[in-house]
Amino acid sequence: MTRRLLLPVMLVLPNAALAAPQAGAGDPVEVALQRCLDAPAGQSTAGQTTCEDAALRAYDHRMNLAYAALMHRLPAEAASRLRDAQRAWLAFRGAEDRARSALYETRQGTMYVPMQAAAAVEVVRSRTLQLEAALRVMTIDD
Repeated sequence: MTRRLLLPVMLVLPNAALAAPQAGAGDPVEVALQRCLDAPAGQSTAGQTTCEDAALRAYDHRMNLAYAALMHRLPAEAASRLRDAQRAWLAFRGAEDRARSALYETRQGTMYVPMQAAAAVEVVRSRTLQLEAALRVMTIDD
């Protein structure tokens, strides 16, 4: 039943994922993150961490859209390899999160909390941009 519900969504995903710009000055996640950090509520440690968490969720969502669109567009063999790569990346992300946590546990001070959150965002942001770039490659001849 879930597959039947996903198919109509997947048919729309390639366009949604393609519309997502690269990270940078015009990236909506980066713009929203900077706006959040610049706001009065974003000036505290808790506020900064909340801003970074929102960016993490937004990049994770974009990553999932790009991945689903790629899985829909790729031939079976390439999709299987992407699935393997994404599973390996998920394992890497988990290991990286644990290593980062261990590193920041050695530090004292509240400034390290948003720094740790920003580092987590960067890992997901990077993978998001990789998948979005791959999706753009798939549309060159369209």
